[in-house]
Amino acid sequence: MLSDRTNTKLVGLRKCVENGNKANDLYKIMMTCEDLWIQAYINIQGNKGALTKSVDDSTVDGFSDEAAKSLIMELQSDMFRFKPTRRIYIPKKNGKERPLGIPRFKDKIVQEVCRMLLETIYETKFSENSHGFRPKKSCHTALEEIKTWNGTTWLLDFDIKGYFDNINHEIMIKILEKEIDDRRFLKLIREMLKCGYLENWKYYNTYSGTPQGGVISPILANIYLNELDKFIEHIQFNRGKCRTANPEYQKIAGKRGSINRAIKSRREWIRIGGKYTGGKPNTFKELNSTEIQLEINSLIKEHKCLDIEIHNTPSKLYDDPNFKRMHYVRYADDFIIGMIGTKHDAEIIQGKIKDFLKNELNLETSEEKTGIKHARKEGTTFLNYIIQKTSNVRNKKKMLYGRTIKQRNGGVAIKLGVPMERVKVFSKKYGNIETSKSIHRPEWLNKTELELVNDYNAEFRGFANYYVLADDVKLKLHKLEWMVTTSWLKTVSNKLKITVTQVAKKYKSNTDFTVKSGNINRTFFKLKHLKSPKVKELLDIIPYVGHTKTQLEDRINANVCEYCGKIGGYYEVHHIRKLKDISEAKQDWQRCMMEKQRKTLVLCIECHHNLHNGKLADKRHLQKEKV
Repeated sequence: MLSDRTNTKLVGLRKCVENGNKANDLYKIMMTCEDLWIQAYINIQGNKGALTKSVDDSTVDGFSDEAAKSLIMELQSDMFRFKPTRRIYIPKKNGKERPLGIPRFKDKIVQEVCRMLLETIYETKFSENSHGFRPKKSCHTALEEIKTWNGTTWLLDFDIKGYFDNINHEIMIKILEKEIDDRRFLKLIREMLKCGYLENWKYYNTYSGTPQGGVISPILANIYLNELDKFIEHIQFNRGKCRTANPEYQKIAGKRGSINRAIKSRREWIRIGGKYTGGKPNTFKELNSTEIQLEINSLIKEHKCLDIEIHNTPSKLYDDPNFKRMHYVRYADDFIIGMIGTKHDAEIIQGKIKDFLKNELNLETSEEKTGIKHARKEGTTFLNYIIQKTSNVRNKKKMLYGRTIKQRNGGVAIKLGVPMERVKVFSKKYGNIETSKSIHRPEWLNKTELELVNDYNAEFRGFANYYVLADDVKLKLHKLEWMVTTSWLKTVSNKLKITVTQVAKKYKSNTDFTVKSGNINRTFFKLKHLKSPKVKELLDIIPYVGHTKTQLEDRINANVCEYCGKIGGYYEVHHIRKLKDISEAKQDWQRCMMEKQRKTLVLCIECHHNLHNGKLADKRHLQKEKV
């Protein structure tokens, strides 16, 4: 948790920018606020790649207050230099590979401190249409926004070609200079961008792009494309307050109203027995009650026909040239635009955006992933969701003046769908979804039944929770749910050497499967447990992420070795990847971590050095030495 002094400085930075001034003294804040470095360590120490070795074999393991102070001294004396990242390649869904750089841990800490300062400055400047890599923003907030685009006619898909690799460094610095007036801080960012990378121990310069794999890359990418956000939001396209009423709809509504009045007057004549009061003429004196009732029945049939016709006729002109709208959402380098207008309008907007990206930001769009789609007939895919306007007209019911009436959907609402291609790819680990044949997981046979439930739940729940906003999530995933369940049953069956039926009977609890181990009960996840998320808007801007104090921070500040009990001196934090890596607990320090269920252990310098050399003494020997 940051001190009041540091918080005051960060709030001052934010207010300075909000008042239209440039932020300064960022480098000075880095030098004078030591708790900022501890917070940076707390933020990134739990990341997946924290224990991945860089070019100098450094990892998060061994961080301490002294390491943070040493970094500050290097920066103060201008001795700090970013090292080249170690480049590796990770597979993409389309079969290609994505380059990823692994910076040394010292560089990650510096990047994280810079990121915190940049977030303080820019979070209030970012567009509300930007949802990627931001606090309280996510894929779900972007998709929730798209669901409000009712009446959209055209969907414009954009994808920037090799975005993170093609960010122009000079343009990046110029954008930063608009809000920041700190020469040393900007120099640090420039050096970070140009540090290069090593591949097969051969050095390569980086002339463009941000350090992929670095913690600062996402916010730099958002700062760069914030210029695009501002450009799109200032395009003068919207026109008119509402669509013009459809004359055909009004004609049908008028005719239906006349028939309603005619039916009402004839029923009134029958009710009063053919005698009118109040000077009203007796218009039906030539007819008897039977003939009038036949006429009423004929009018009711005509009214029902008009009901069907009016429900299939739009109340507004959807091609109204005097009503136009444009909506915009961006997540990282993927963005989509929804438009109410003509296709020619969509082509003009698409051309303007392409020209801006090329001329102002030196970026090109991917032709294969960029295009204009009809919202109802084609739809598109965004963030692995199908985005499409409803093509059917369904009646909904609502309360009006204390009574229930039918309300038309009109076929204008945007609905979200689950792509079956994604379901097929995900289901491969459980079997063949097309032939409905599930398989067991032989690589998991060494796990306990409780671990199997947890692992299956983690996979399936994560996939289902991502698609929870889709209108057809339960329809598209019901078969996958069956495959996951039967795969789990077969895996347990292979492990226990009993039949699948016996496994089902053993763990059946009402309509669910439940595994009990001691005081722990784990229920197998099913789609009926799926709940729609409460996606909240960003109500208040915070200057940094990681507000609350953590247990690790308390343990570091305690100045006590958690193994030998030494008080005072220098301490380092020992890290492991997963607790199951030390589940056998052969050594005393491993048993210590297992008992506390922690992946970190705060140790004095001596204990940490001995641990890595395999010479860490048993606690009993340490206690004897103290005596």
